[in-house]
Amino acid sequence: AAIDAGLKWLANHQDEDGKWDCDGFSKHDSENKGKICDGPGNAVHDVGITALALLAFLGENNTMRQGQYRENVRRGVLWLRAQQEPVSGLFGSRASNDFVYDHAIAAYAMCEAYGLSDYKLLRKKAQKGINYLETHRNPYAVWRYQPRDNDNDMSVTGWQLQALMTAKAAGVARVRATAEGISAEVDL
Repeated sequence: AAIDAGLKWLANHQDEDGKWDCDGFSKHDSENKGKICDGPGNAVHDVGITALALLAFLGENNTMRQGQYRENVRRGVLWLRAQQEPVSGLFGSRASNDFVYDHAIAAYAMCEAYGLSDYKLLRKKAQKGINYLETHRNPYAVWRYQPRDNDNDMSVTGWQLQALMTAKAAGVARVRATAEGISAEVDL
């Protein structure tokens, strides 16, 4: 019941364009006759929050092709696709110091959406997201907030690994050796 209520809340707070709005989600409360939410977030994290919402739906067998919330997934994935820089593969922007969290979660969600939906147009987006992870990674296999800044962060690295392992499971080819190499280096 709690999962169903959570998914319903997420569905009711999705914007028409497909994103979940960090600082403006409460605008949907009056439409849904719900209790007014407080505690707005920071708009620079819309990419990461949208990806987290998508992961919740995907985790309950909603894909772009099936499930009660397939339309929410479809709109969210299409919005997320549009947020990717065409050349670098970065999802979102470098607007905050910790933007790599948002990118990693978005790459994870895109790989999951590709793997579960088998929607071929997502493969290239997923691969570009994974490619960006490689350009951001420190030479000794881990990540921090800024590209190749020679510092380590376990939580950032954890999200990157989740994206890589999901990409591997989804069959995004370029990931195979990388995910195994990192796993061995951090003793997973």
